[in-house]
Amino acid sequence: MSIAEVVFGYATVAVVLIAAMVLVAIRDKANGQSIFARQNWNFLITLRLRRMLTGEMWLMLIIAAFITLCAGVIIVVFVLPYGTAWAILSMMTIVATLIGFMPRALK
Repeated sequence: MSIAEVVFGYATVAVVLIAAMVLVAIRDKANGQSIFARQNWNFLITLRLRRMLTGEMWLMLIIAAFITLCAGVIIVVFVLPYGTAWAILSMMTIVATLIGFMPRALK
């Protein structure tokens, strides 16, 4: 991968994110709301670090990171040699599986 391809990839991601931000701003403006309305920032005010960063939450974060690392290594080592399409398909399958099992794991 050359430098130009890497720069093009990151620029593409940046353009998509900026476009999404502009669409959200236009939607809020069309609804008569300010882009910087207080309700958009309430989630930052309501965070209580002592409640959120408990031992159980750290354990779940470590387990989630370990599962993600294992899935990534499996995809890179075993699936990626078969092609990019198979790697993307397997990533989407793993994400869908994790989303399906996550509510059960959190109970």
